[in-house]
Amino acid sequence: MRELAGLARSLEGRTVAVLLLAVLLVHGGALAIYRRSAAAAADEAFANEVARQLVLAREAVLRRPPDARGIEAKALSSNHFEIAWDIRVPAPPTEATDPTLQNLRDRLLTLEPVIGSSLVLTLEAPDEPLHRQDLRGTFRLPDGSGLTFRSAHAPSLVQVAPWASLATAMAIFVGAAAVILMHRIAGPLRELTRATGRIGHGPVVRVPEIGPDETRGIGRALNAMQERIHCLVEERTQALAAVSHDLRTPIARLRLRLDRVEDEGDRDAMAADLDEMQAMVDATLAYLRGDADPEVRRVTNIASVLMSIADASVDAGREVVYRGPGRVLAAVRPVAFRRAVDNLVDNGVRYGSRVVIDLTIEATDLVIGIDDDGPGIPSEDMIRAFEPFARLEGSRNRNTGGTGLGLTIAKRAVEAEGGTLDLINRSEGGLRAEIRLPRTGPGD
Repeated sequence: MRELAGLARSLEGRTVAVLLLAVLLVHGGALAIYRRSAAAAADEAFANEVARQLVLAREAVLRRPPDARGIEAKALSSNHFEIAWDIRVPAPPTEATDPTLQNLRDRLLTLEPVIGSSLVLTLEAPDEPLHRQDLRGTFRLPDGSGLTFRSAHAPSLVQVAPWASLATAMAIFVGAAAVILMHRIAGPLRELTRATGRIGHGPVVRVPEIGPDETRGIGRALNAMQERIHCLVEERTQALAAVSHDLRTPIARLRLRLDRVEDEGDRDAMAADLDEMQAMVDATLAYLRGDADPEVRRVTNIASVLMSIADASVDAGREVVYRGPGRVLAAVRPVAFRRAVDNLVDNGVRYGSRVVIDLTIEATDLVIGIDDDGPGIPSEDMIRAFEPFARLEGSRNRNTGGTGLGLTIAKRAVEAEGGTLDLINRSEGGLRAEIRLPRTGPGD
Protein backbone atom coordinates (compact mmCIF):
# COMPACT_ATOMS: atom_id res chain seq x y z
CA MET A 1 0.00 0.00 0.00
CA ARG A 2 2.85 2.38 0.79
CA GLU A 3 4.44 1.68 -2.61
CA LEU A 4 1.13 2.40 -4.36
CA ALA A 5 0.67 5.60 -2.38
CA GLY A 6 4.22 6.65 -3.21
CA LEU A 7 3.65 5.90 -6.90
CA ALA A 8 0.44 7.97 -6.85
CA ARG A 9 2.38 10.95 -5.46
CA SER A 10 5.31 10.61 -7.88
CA LEU A 11 5.71 12.46 -11.16
CA GLU A 12 5.74 9.15 -13.02
CA GLY A 13 2.51 7.92 -11.43
CA ARG A 14 0.63 11.15 -11.99
CA THR A 15 1.83 11.55 -15.59
CA VAL A 16 0.94 7.95 -16.42
CA ALA A 17 -2.48 8.43 -14.83
CA VAL A 18 -3.11 11.56 -16.91
CA LEU A 19 -1.94 9.85 -20.12
CA LEU A 20 -4.03 6.74 -19.52
CA LEU A 21 -7.07 8.83 -18.63
CA ALA A 22 -6.63 10.86 -21.83
CA VAL A 23 -6.28 7.67 -23.90
CA LEU A 24 -9.39 6.20 -22.28
CA LEU A 25 -11.42 9.36 -22.81
CA VAL A 26 -10.39 9.69 -26.45
CA HIS A 27 -10.98 6.01 -27.10
CA GLY A 28 -14.31 6.01 -25.30
CA GLY A 29 -15.43 9.13 -27.14
CA ALA A 30 -14.37 7.66 -30.50
CA LEU A 31 -16.27 4.43 -29.80
CA ALA A 32 -19.33 6.37 -28.68
CA ILE A 33 -19.28 8.55 -31.81
CA TYR A 34 -18.72 5.51 -34.01
CA ARG A 35 -21.50 3.57 -32.35
CA ARG A 36 -23.87 6.50 -32.54
CA SER A 37 -23.12 7.21 -36.21
CA ALA A 38 -23.25 3.51 -37.09
CA ALA A 39 -26.55 3.12 -35.26
CA ALA A 40 -27.97 6.16 -37.04
CA ALA A 41 -26.84 4.84 -40.43
CA ALA A 42 -28.25 1.39 -39.66
CA ASP A 43 -31.57 2.86 -38.52
CA GLU A 44 -31.80 4.95 -41.68
CA ALA A 45 -31.02 1.99 -43.94
CA PHE A 46 -33.48 -0.18 -42.03
CA ALA A 47 -36.24 2.44 -42.30
CA ASN A 48 -35.65 2.83 -46.03
CA GLU A 49 -35.77 -0.91 -46.60
CA VAL A 50 -38.96 -1.40 -44.53
CA ALA A 51 -40.68 1.56 -46.19
CA ARG A 52 -39.79 0.20 -49.64
CA GLN A 53 -41.02 -3.28 -48.79
CA LEU A 54 -44.31 -1.98 -47.36
CA VAL A 55 -45.05 0.25 -50.37
CA LEU A 56 -44.27 -2.56 -52.81
CA ALA A 57 -46.48 -4.94 -50.85
CA ARG A 58 -49.32 -2.39 -50.65
CA GLU A 59 -49.30 -1.73 -54.39
CA ALA A 60 -49.05 -5.41 -55.31
CA VAL A 61 -51.86 -6.45 -52.96
CA LEU A 62 -54.22 -3.67 -54.06
CA ARG A 63 -53.82 -4.77 -57.70
CA ARG A 64 -55.14 -8.24 -56.83
CA PRO A 65 -58.76 -9.25 -56.18
CA PRO A 66 -59.59 -9.93 -52.54
CA ASP A 67 -59.51 -13.70 -52.90
CA ALA A 68 -55.94 -13.59 -54.29
CA ARG A 69 -54.48 -11.02 -51.97
CA GLY A 70 -53.39 -13.51 -49.31
CA ILE A 71 -51.51 -15.56 -51.88
CA GLU A 72 -49.88 -12.41 -53.30
CA ALA A 73 -48.78 -11.25 -49.84
CA LYS A 74 -47.28 -14.66 -49.12
CA ALA A 75 -45.43 -14.56 -52.45
CA LEU A 76 -43.87 -11.23 -51.44
CA SER A 77 -42.51 -12.68 -48.17
CA SER A 78 -38.90 -13.78 -47.61
CA ASN A 79 -36.87 -15.31 -44.79
CA HIS A 80 -36.18 -11.87 -43.37
CA PHE A 81 -39.39 -10.09 -44.20
CA GLU A 82 -42.75 -11.79 -43.81
CA ILE A 83 -46.02 -10.13 -44.88
CA ALA A 84 -49.66 -11.28 -44.66
CA TRP A 85 -53.05 -9.85 -45.68
CA ASP A 86 -56.08 -9.68 -43.36
CA ILE A 87 -59.55 -9.08 -44.74
CA ARG A 88 -60.36 -6.62 -42.01
CA VAL A 89 -58.07 -4.70 -39.61
CA PRO A 90 -59.65 -2.53 -36.90
CA ALA A 91 -58.53 1.08 -36.59
CA PRO A 92 -55.63 1.09 -34.07
CA PRO A 93 -55.53 3.48 -31.10
CA THR A 94 -52.99 6.29 -31.31
CA GLU A 95 -50.89 4.83 -28.43
CA ALA A 96 -50.66 1.34 -29.94
CA THR A 97 -47.11 1.86 -31.28
CA ASP A 98 -44.30 0.95 -28.93
CA PRO A 99 -42.83 4.26 -27.57
CA THR A 100 -39.30 3.08 -28.41
CA LEU A 101 -40.36 2.72 -32.06
CA GLN A 102 -42.08 6.07 -32.40
CA ASN A 103 -39.10 7.67 -34.17
CA LEU A 104 -38.96 4.75 -36.63
CA ARG A 105 -42.73 5.08 -37.32
CA ASP A 106 -42.37 8.79 -37.97
CA ARG A 107 -39.44 8.14 -40.29
CA LEU A 108 -41.41 5.50 -42.27
CA LEU A 109 -44.35 7.85 -42.70
CA THR A 110 -41.99 10.62 -43.79
CA LEU A 111 -40.42 8.38 -46.42
CA GLU A 112 -43.69 6.91 -47.65
CA PRO A 113 -46.77 8.89 -46.52
CA VAL A 114 -48.96 6.56 -48.60
CA ILE A 115 -48.61 3.92 -45.87
CA GLY A 116 -51.02 5.97 -43.78
CA SER A 117 -51.32 6.98 -40.16
CA SER A 118 -52.81 3.62 -39.22
CA LEU A 119 -49.31 2.16 -39.06
CA VAL A 120 -48.61 0.40 -35.75
CA LEU A 121 -45.17 -0.97 -34.79
CA THR A 122 -44.24 -3.29 -31.94
CA LEU A 123 -41.51 -5.66 -30.76
CA GLU A 124 -43.72 -7.83 -28.57
CA ALA A 125 -43.75 -11.58 -29.31
CA PRO A 126 -44.19 -13.43 -25.99
CA ASP A 127 -45.11 -16.67 -27.72
CA GLU A 128 -41.99 -16.69 -29.94
CA PRO A 129 -38.79 -16.51 -27.78
CA LEU A 130 -36.51 -16.65 -30.83
CA HIS A 131 -38.14 -13.63 -32.48
CA ARG A 132 -38.58 -11.24 -29.57
CA GLN A 133 -36.38 -8.61 -31.21
CA ASP A 134 -38.11 -8.80 -34.59
CA LEU A 135 -40.01 -5.73 -35.71
CA ARG A 136 -43.76 -6.33 -36.15
CA GLY A 137 -46.37 -4.00 -37.56
CA THR A 138 -49.72 -3.55 -39.24
CA PHE A 139 -51.44 -0.87 -41.31
CA ARG A 140 -54.84 -0.54 -43.00
CA LEU A 141 -55.55 -0.43 -46.70
CA PRO A 142 -58.15 1.94 -48.19
CA ASP A 143 -60.82 -0.82 -48.38
CA GLY A 144 -60.59 -1.63 -44.65
CA SER A 145 -58.38 -4.69 -45.01
CA GLY A 146 -54.81 -4.57 -43.82
CA LEU A 147 -51.29 -5.89 -44.04
CA THR A 148 -49.27 -7.30 -41.18
CA PHE A 149 -45.51 -7.77 -41.41
CA ARG A 150 -42.46 -8.97 -39.50
CA SER A 151 -38.89 -7.94 -40.13
CA ALA A 152 -36.09 -10.14 -38.79
CA HIS A 153 -33.80 -7.14 -38.11
CA ALA A 154 -34.75 -4.77 -35.32
CA PRO A 155 -33.40 -1.20 -35.56
CA SER A 156 -30.35 0.06 -33.60
CA LEU A 157 -28.90 -3.42 -33.03
CA VAL A 158 -25.38 -2.43 -34.13
CA GLN A 159 -22.58 -4.91 -33.55
CA VAL A 160 -19.09 -3.74 -32.67
CA ALA A 161 -17.30 -3.74 -35.97
CA PRO A 162 -13.72 -4.95 -36.52
CA TRP A 163 -12.76 -1.27 -36.71
CA ALA A 164 -13.82 -0.82 -33.09
CA SER A 165 -11.78 -3.86 -32.01
CA LEU A 166 -8.77 -2.51 -33.88
CA ALA A 167 -9.23 0.89 -32.23
CA THR A 168 -9.38 -0.77 -28.81
CA ALA A 169 -6.16 -2.69 -29.54
CA MET A 170 -4.48 0.53 -30.66
CA ALA A 171 -5.61 2.33 -27.48
CA ILE A 172 -4.15 -0.48 -25.35
CA PHE A 173 -0.89 -0.29 -27.33
CA VAL A 174 -0.68 3.50 -26.96
CA GLY A 175 -1.39 3.24 -23.20
CA ALA A 176 1.30 0.58 -22.72
CA ALA A 177 3.78 2.62 -24.77
CA ALA A 178 3.00 5.70 -22.64
CA VAL A 179 3.62 3.74 -19.43
CA ILE A 180 6.93 2.34 -20.71
CA LEU A 181 8.06 5.73 -22.01
CA MET A 182 7.24 7.49 -18.71
CA HIS A 183 9.00 4.74 -16.77
CA ARG A 184 12.15 5.25 -18.86
CA ILE A 185 11.93 9.03 -18.45
CA ALA A 186 11.31 8.79 -14.69
CA GLY A 187 14.17 6.31 -14.20
CA PRO A 188 16.92 8.96 -14.42
CA LEU A 189 14.86 11.19 -12.13
CA ARG A 190 14.72 8.42 -9.53
CA GLU A 191 18.48 7.92 -9.79
CA LEU A 192 18.93 11.67 -9.46
CA THR A 193 16.72 11.73 -6.35
CA ARG A 194 18.61 8.84 -4.71
CA ALA A 195 21.98 10.43 -5.47
CA THR A 196 21.01 13.88 -4.21
CA GLY A 197 19.65 12.28 -1.03
CA ARG A 198 23.20 11.09 -0.25
CA ILE A 199 24.78 14.49 -0.84
CA GLY A 200 26.04 16.07 2.35
CA HIS A 201 26.34 12.77 4.24
CA GLY A 202 29.95 11.91 3.51
CA PRO A 203 32.33 12.24 0.56
CA VAL A 204 31.36 13.69 -2.80
CA VAL A 205 28.53 11.68 -4.40
CA ARG A 206 28.83 11.35 -8.15
CA VAL A 207 25.37 12.11 -9.57
CA PRO A 208 24.74 9.98 -12.70
CA GLU A 209 24.47 12.08 -15.86
CA ILE A 210 21.89 9.95 -17.67
CA GLY A 211 18.51 10.33 -19.35
CA PRO A 212 17.19 13.29 -21.33
CA ASP A 213 19.20 16.50 -21.75
CA GLU A 214 17.36 18.11 -18.82
CA THR A 215 18.33 15.40 -16.30
CA ARG A 216 21.86 15.25 -17.71
CA GLY A 217 22.15 19.00 -17.21
CA ILE A 218 20.91 18.73 -13.61
CA GLY A 219 23.43 15.95 -12.93
CA ARG A 220 26.32 17.99 -14.34
CA ALA A 221 25.27 21.07 -12.35
CA LEU A 222 25.00 19.08 -9.10
CA ASN A 223 28.39 17.45 -9.63
CA ALA A 224 30.02 20.84 -10.31
CA MET A 225 28.29 22.36 -7.27
CA GLN A 226 29.48 19.51 -5.06
CA GLU A 227 33.06 19.99 -6.22
CA ARG A 228 32.96 23.70 -5.41
CA ILE A 229 31.31 23.17 -2.00
CA HIS A 230 33.66 20.31 -1.15
CA CYS A 231 36.71 22.44 -1.93
CA LEU A 232 35.41 25.34 0.15
CA VAL A 233 34.52 23.13 3.12
CA GLU A 234 37.81 21.27 2.93
CA GLU A 235 39.80 24.51 2.91
CA ARG A 236 37.79 25.89 5.84
CA THR A 237 38.12 22.64 7.77
CA GLN A 238 41.85 22.43 7.22
CA ALA A 239 42.33 26.04 8.32
CA LEU A 240 40.25 25.67 11.48
CA ALA A 241 41.75 22.29 12.30
CA ALA A 242 45.26 23.72 11.91
CA VAL A 243 44.46 26.63 14.22
CA SER A 244 42.85 24.34 16.82
CA HIS A 245 45.76 21.93 16.64
CA ASP A 246 48.35 24.67 16.96
CA LEU A 247 46.62 25.99 20.07
CA ARG A 248 47.62 22.82 21.92
CA THR A 249 51.29 23.85 21.97
CA PRO A 250 50.84 27.16 23.84
CA ILE A 251 48.34 25.45 26.17
CA ALA A 252 50.95 22.83 27.02
CA ARG A 253 53.60 25.55 27.66
CA LEU A 254 51.20 27.46 29.92
CA ARG A 255 50.60 24.31 31.97
CA LEU A 256 54.32 23.96 32.54
CA ARG A 257 54.54 27.56 33.74
CA LEU A 258 51.71 27.16 36.23
CA ASP A 259 54.12 25.68 38.75
CA ARG A 260 55.90 29.04 38.96
CA VAL A 261 52.73 30.81 40.12
CA GLU A 262 52.99 31.11 43.85
CA ASP A 263 49.41 32.16 44.62
CA GLU A 264 47.35 28.97 44.84
CA GLY A 265 44.07 30.75 43.97
CA ASP A 266 45.54 32.24 40.81
CA ARG A 267 47.08 28.92 39.90
CA ASP A 268 43.73 27.08 40.21
CA ALA A 269 41.93 29.78 38.19
CA MET A 270 44.53 29.62 35.44
CA ALA A 271 44.36 25.82 35.40
CA ALA A 272 40.57 25.98 35.02
CA ASP A 273 40.95 28.38 32.10
CA LEU A 274 43.45 26.07 30.45
CA ASP A 275 41.10 23.11 30.95
CA GLU A 276 38.33 25.08 29.29
CA MET A 277 40.59 25.99 26.36
CA GLN A 278 41.66 22.35 26.00
CA ALA A 279 38.04 21.19 26.02
CA MET A 280 37.13 23.79 23.40
CA VAL A 281 39.99 22.69 21.15
CA ASP A 282 39.07 19.01 21.51
CA ALA A 283 35.39 19.70 20.82
CA THR A 284 36.20 21.85 17.79
CA LEU A 285 38.48 19.16 16.33
CA ALA A 286 35.79 16.51 16.88
CA TYR A 287 33.19 18.73 15.22
CA LEU A 288 35.40 19.52 12.23
CA ARG A 289 36.36 15.88 11.81
CA GLY A 290 32.64 15.01 11.42
CA ASP A 291 31.89 12.73 8.46
CA ALA A 292 35.59 12.40 7.64
CA ASP A 293 36.06 10.17 10.70
CA PRO A 294 37.71 6.99 9.33
CA GLU A 295 36.36 4.79 12.14
CA VAL A 296 34.76 1.56 10.86
CA ARG A 297 31.21 0.66 11.82
CA ARG A 298 30.86 -2.72 13.52
CA VAL A 299 28.36 -4.67 15.58
CA THR A 300 28.73 -3.52 19.18
CA ASN A 301 27.15 -4.41 22.51
CA ILE A 302 25.37 -1.10 23.15
CA ALA A 303 24.45 -2.10 26.71
CA SER A 304 28.12 -2.65 27.57
CA VAL A 305 29.06 0.80 26.23
CA LEU A 306 26.30 2.48 28.25
CA MET A 307 27.26 0.61 31.44
CA SER A 308 30.93 1.62 31.04
CA ILE A 309 29.90 5.27 30.59
CA ALA A 310 27.80 5.11 33.76
CA ASP A 311 30.62 3.43 35.71
CA ALA A 312 33.19 5.99 34.52
CA SER A 313 30.89 8.82 35.57
CA VAL A 314 30.38 7.30 39.00
CA ASP A 315 34.16 6.97 39.39
CA ALA A 316 34.41 10.69 38.56
CA GLY A 317 32.04 11.49 41.43
CA ARG A 318 28.89 12.03 39.36
CA GLU A 319 25.52 10.37 40.02
CA VAL A 320 24.80 8.42 36.84
CA VAL A 321 22.71 5.22 36.76
CA TYR A 322 22.18 2.68 33.96
CA ARG A 323 18.92 0.75 33.64
CA GLY A 324 18.43 -1.89 30.96
CA PRO A 325 19.48 -5.31 29.65
CA GLY A 326 23.06 -6.54 29.72
CA ARG A 327 23.43 -7.34 26.03
CA VAL A 328 21.92 -5.50 23.05
CA LEU A 329 23.60 -5.37 19.64
CA ALA A 330 23.68 -2.59 17.05
CA ALA A 331 26.03 -1.66 14.18
CA VAL A 332 27.76 1.58 15.19
CA ARG A 333 31.14 3.29 15.23
CA PRO A 334 32.00 2.59 18.89
CA VAL A 335 34.23 5.60 19.59
CA ALA A 336 31.93 8.12 17.92
CA PHE A 337 28.86 6.59 19.58
CA ARG A 338 30.51 6.67 23.00
CA ARG A 339 31.51 10.31 22.45
CA ALA A 340 27.89 11.17 21.60
CA VAL A 341 26.49 9.55 24.75
CA ASP A 342 29.29 11.07 26.85
CA ASN A 343 28.33 14.53 25.60
CA LEU A 344 24.67 13.94 26.48
CA VAL A 345 25.58 12.65 29.95
CA ASP A 346 27.89 15.64 30.47
CA ASN A 347 25.02 17.99 29.59
CA GLY A 348 22.77 16.16 32.04
CA VAL A 349 25.14 16.37 35.01
CA ARG A 350 26.10 19.95 34.11
CA TYR A 351 22.53 21.23 34.40
CA GLY A 352 21.19 18.70 36.91
CA SER A 353 22.38 16.59 39.77
CA ARG A 354 21.43 13.08 38.63
CA VAL A 355 21.31 11.28 35.24
CA VAL A 356 19.59 8.02 34.39
CA ILE A 357 20.56 6.10 31.23
CA ASP A 358 17.87 3.64 30.18
CA LEU A 359 17.88 1.23 27.24
CA THR A 360 14.72 -0.39 25.81
CA ILE A 361 14.22 -2.69 22.82
CA GLU A 362 11.42 -2.13 20.32
CA ALA A 363 10.45 -4.11 17.21
CA THR A 364 12.92 -2.39 14.87
CA ASP A 365 14.70 0.19 17.07
CA LEU A 366 16.81 0.51 20.17
CA VAL A 367 15.72 3.44 22.34
CA ILE A 368 18.32 5.04 24.60
CA GLY A 369 17.15 7.70 27.03
CA ILE A 370 19.42 10.05 28.99
CA ASP A 371 17.20 11.68 31.66
CA ASP A 372 18.35 14.46 33.97
CA ASP A 373 16.63 16.44 36.73
CA GLY A 374 17.72 19.86 35.50
CA PRO A 375 15.57 22.84 34.40
CA GLY A 376 14.93 21.52 30.87
CA ILE A 377 14.93 23.58 27.67
CA PRO A 378 12.20 26.00 26.50
CA SER A 379 10.28 24.47 23.59
CA GLU A 380 11.16 27.38 21.32
CA ASP A 381 14.88 26.65 21.84
CA MET A 382 14.77 22.89 21.09
CA ILE A 383 15.91 23.24 17.48
CA ARG A 384 18.52 25.91 18.24
CA ALA A 385 20.08 23.66 20.87
CA PHE A 386 21.58 21.49 18.09
CA GLU A 387 23.17 24.41 16.23
CA PRO A 388 27.00 24.60 16.37
CA PHE A 389 28.39 26.87 19.10
CA ALA A 390 24.86 27.66 20.30
CA ARG A 391 24.43 28.07 24.06
CA LEU A 392 21.00 28.63 25.49
CA GLU A 393 22.18 30.89 28.31
CA GLY A 394 24.41 33.94 28.27
CA SER A 395 27.09 32.69 30.62
CA ARG A 396 30.43 31.73 29.07
CA ASN A 397 31.30 29.76 32.18
CA ARG A 398 32.51 26.28 31.26
CA ASN A 399 30.56 24.87 34.21
CA THR A 400 27.25 25.96 32.70
CA GLY A 401 27.64 27.12 29.14
CA GLY A 402 30.10 24.58 27.71
CA THR A 403 31.50 24.98 24.19
CA GLY A 404 28.17 24.80 22.40
CA LEU A 405 29.29 21.77 20.35
CA GLY A 406 28.30 18.82 22.55
CA LEU A 407 24.75 18.37 21.22
CA THR A 408 25.85 19.11 17.64
CA ILE A 409 28.53 16.40 17.76
CA ALA A 410 26.12 13.95 19.40
CA LYS A 411 23.43 14.54 16.79
CA ARG A 412 25.90 14.11 13.92
CA ALA A 413 27.26 10.87 15.39
CA VAL A 414 23.79 9.40 15.94
CA GLU A 415 22.53 10.35 12.47
CA ALA A 416 25.69 8.85 10.95
CA GLU A 417 24.55 5.51 12.43
CA GLY A 418 21.13 5.87 10.77
CA GLY A 419 19.46 6.93 14.03
CA THR A 420 17.78 10.01 15.45
CA LEU A 421 18.34 12.23 18.48
CA ASP A 422 15.50 14.23 20.04
CA LEU A 423 15.21 16.41 23.14
CA ILE A 424 12.05 16.11 25.23
CA ASN A 425 11.07 18.02 28.37
CA ARG A 426 9.98 15.51 31.01
CA SER A 427 6.61 16.02 32.68
CA GLU A 428 8.17 15.43 36.10
CA GLY A 429 10.90 17.97 35.39
CA GLY A 430 14.23 17.79 33.64
CA LEU A 431 15.24 16.93 30.08
CA ARG A 432 15.28 13.65 28.20
CA ALA A 433 17.69 13.12 25.30
CA GLU A 434 16.31 10.18 23.32
CA ILE A 435 18.41 8.23 20.81
CA ARG A 436 16.79 5.77 18.38
CA LEU A 437 19.08 3.33 16.58
CA PRO A 438 18.24 0.60 14.05
CA ARG A 439 18.23 -2.76 15.78
CA THR A 440 20.81 -5.41 14.79
CA GLY A 441 20.29 -9.12 15.40
CA PRO A 442 23.02 -11.63 16.42
CA GLY A 443 23.30 -12.94 12.86
CA ASP A 444 23.63 -9.56 11.16
